[in-house]
Amino acid sequence: MCILTGMDNFNVGVIGGGAAGIMAALSVKKHHPEKSVILIDRTFELGRKLLIAGAGRGNLTNKNLQKDPTEYIHGPKALIQHIFQQLGYQDIVTFFQDIGITLYEEQKTGRGKMFPSIDHAKTVRDILVDELTTNHVVVQVNTEVQSMTYAGTAWNIQTTNGPVQVQDCILSCGGKTYPSLGSNGSGYELARSIGHTIIEPIPSAVPLVSKNTLSHLLQGEKLGMQVTSEDGVSMIGDVLFTQYGLSGSAILDMSRNISIALHRHHQTQVVIKLSFFPGKTERDIRQVLEERWKSHEDQLVARSLWGLVTTKVAGAVCAVSEIPKDKTVGNMTMEEKNRVIQTLSSYECRITDTRGWNEAEFSTGGVVADEVDDRTLASKKVSHLYIAGELLDVDGDVGGFNLSWAWASGWVAGKLQ
Repeated sequence: MCILTGMDNFNVGVIGGGAAGIMAALSVKKHHPEKSVILIDRTFELGRKLLIAGAGRGNLTNKNLQKDPTEYIHGPKALIQHIFQQLGYQDIVTFFQDIGITLYEEQKTGRGKMFPSIDHAKTVRDILVDELTTNHVVVQVNTEVQSMTYAGTAWNIQTTNGPVQVQDCILSCGGKTYPSLGSNGSGYELARSIGHTIIEPIPSAVPLVSKNTLSHLLQGEKLGMQVTSEDGVSMIGDVLFTQYGLSGSAILDMSRNISIALHRHHQTQVVIKLSFFPGKTERDIRQVLEERWKSHEDQLVARSLWGLVTTKVAGAVCAVSEIPKDKTVGNMTMEEKNRVIQTLSSYECRITDTRGWNEAEFSTGGVVADEVDDRTLASKKVSHLYIAGELLDVDGDVGGFNLSWAWASGWVAGKLQ
């Protein structure tokens, strides 16, 4: 860390040392090598949230960005397209290759997730920080920006370690997720203080709170399931049953719209349906079960489900469906059969809350995206200011899309166009 004395002057100041801020600083040095750059971060080290990306392995981007990025990134379509036209999927892969990080596609999920060959996010972060040093970027950590004003020719930035003056400023302060890693939403207040409008940030890619019998009976179980929302949107992936409700990849994928409904539209609950047979209709499931039940009328109902589901799930399904433990298939009523089929195909869970910022992976909300130029990310409100990364009201699906947005938006902001 440098010690600021008097009014230190730089050509460019980057506020926020996460993925977008690091990329923005490197982009400035790439496009304007003659400019001096200072990168300011309020925490004790750069890229702290990058360390937990991909469960610590570093899910850096996603191969599906080769398609239409607007399928996976939420925000104004024109802006998203223009930004990824300047740094797309292949450009991101090449960028990392050029600094010594080769990527591979994870095959087990089939979702296009791209990881570093070393499967170690900390090494990725360390290489990026070393690139900052190599490119003579001045890094100032443990430094909070208290205020910033534009004086007509330069930005005067007041920090806890002294004043800084820069000609161009890039805001890349991130959102509010994982406050234990340093995020506190202060970037929103900075942006608001200089004239930008903030859409209320809410947690996204977040576990969901739901008091339901299945979560109680199957606590700790992770199953491949299909999750369907009230508006008919379906996700297939892992569902983890927990003490508080539901988590897992399918739940995190579904959580964005649920969080908006609960926290922004103030609905008291949102209903989702779970299916133990992804891709199968209720009619498909009924046909399979009726064939089994016809052939094994003397079996206990729970035993008749073994093999289709685990023994533990079979017991839980029967309990939820109010089937007595000693009930045999031949003695089931039509109503009891219907309850079992409904539990297996469309079990309803009422979602009443999310687990909040400490467990959310991303923020939805932030600076109104229409307040920046959709090709350069330059502020339309004030001169010589650029906004990148999670601070903007742009966010992506789970699976490397948000980091892709951070890399691309940081790169474009750093062009200072």
